[in-house]
Amino acid sequence: METNALSVANYFIELAQKEEQPIRLLGLVKRVYIAHGFALAILGHGLLNPRFDKVEAWKYGPVIPSVYHSFKQYKSDPIQSKSVVLELDENGEEIFPTPTLKNKEEMAIVEMVWKRYKSFSGSELVSLTHMKGTPWQLCFKPGENIEIPDELTKAYYCRVVDIVKRKYEQVPT
Repeated sequence: METNALSVANYFIELAQKEEQPIRLLGLVKRVYIAHGFALAILGHGLLNPRFDKVEAWKYGPVIPSVYHSFKQYKSDPIQSKSVVLELDENGEEIFPTPTLKNKEEMAIVEMVWKRYKSFSGSELVSLTHMKGTPWQLCFKPGENIEIPDELTKAYYCRVVDIVKRKYEQVPT
């Protein structure tokens, strides 16, 4: 199974469970988007499967509907388990595999985002993704759930990466 939003979400859940730190829907959705943005900027490709995943500008920021709908039953409670998907095996029987992130570079991006943003609340992540000049801010129209193009997300996160690089270049060694 190739990388998709649910495999990224499941990896965030795994990291949170390892640290016995609760992760909630709002924070999960935002972290998956942020990881996707950093992957676009650093790896040159995103973490979403365009066949199933897209990013939309919802009221509370960028949302990947496949992640939202897979975990919305938790509402504001901590997420207790990973998502599974329905597939058919070679005999036409239903199976329920757990989407799993396997690419080491992609896992490193998710781990970096987890380390940096694990202490942020859902509302802090909303504020972060609502800042002036963000892809969400450029695309959002109330009630329309407009798709946020990867090109906008990549350009934004390339600027973020450049700012971080310049900051570290100024640190004396």
